[in-house]
Amino acid sequence: MDEQTQASTSAFFTLDAFNGELALQVMNAIEEGHAGNVEIWEALVKSDEELHRRLTEQGISKPEEFTSIAWDGATLLFTACVELNNDGRPLPLGERLTRERFGRFPHADGSALGYFLEYIRPNRSITDHDGQVIYDELLERLHQLAHGCEEEARGHTMFEDGFGGMQIHGFLSADAVRELRKHLSSRAWTASYDEPLDGGVADVAKHFTSLLKAAERRRVGMALRTHR
Repeated sequence: MDEQTQASTSAFFTLDAFNGELALQVMNAIEEGHAGNVEIWEALVKSDEELHRRLTEQGISKPEEFTSIAWDGATLLFTACVELNNDGRPLPLGERLTRERFGRFPHADGSALGYFLEYIRPNRSITDHDGQVIYDELLERLHQLAHGCEEEARGHTMFEDGFGGMQIHGFLSADAVRELRKHLSSRAWTASYDEPLDGGVADVAKHFTSLLKAAERRRVGMALRTHR
């Protein structure tokens, strides 16, 4: 696909280095807090000094008091769980060009993972011979990353309408990233014969694998985020 086509969409999808293990706890605590059960959030923040410090540094004077936090769910989840470098900036994954090619995909809503999920198929020569488990786990991890924080999975849109149009689509732990990278490199899947973009599935797999490897080298999880 040429550069002009690559830049044809407005939404930008980012794979951020993310603490997926912590994110699961934070997400649950935010949901419980909005339901009126603030004790889970209080216990989490009080038990995690790093989380308490980070939220305090971001201007929240009493981070253990859920009702005092005016932030939306997406901003709170992202701020709490994004992995930072030594300068306190978000830890980048992969090369800039790879991130740009993954982030601006010329199909539908611009989601490279959405396109990949729509146009991959089981490789029957493998899945018919003990490879079905690999294919099923591949789909499970892809859906978790692409849609795990969305309304269909969570029953609400709390993480879909953040400040500045930010949306957290889903996230994975470091272990899940490693598992996904291994399954993606398997021969359990193939591209659909009717995919609309010639070589599109292969292109997504190439850049996505590069970003997964970058996360694996840094031993971090990742989140799929949209911003405009």
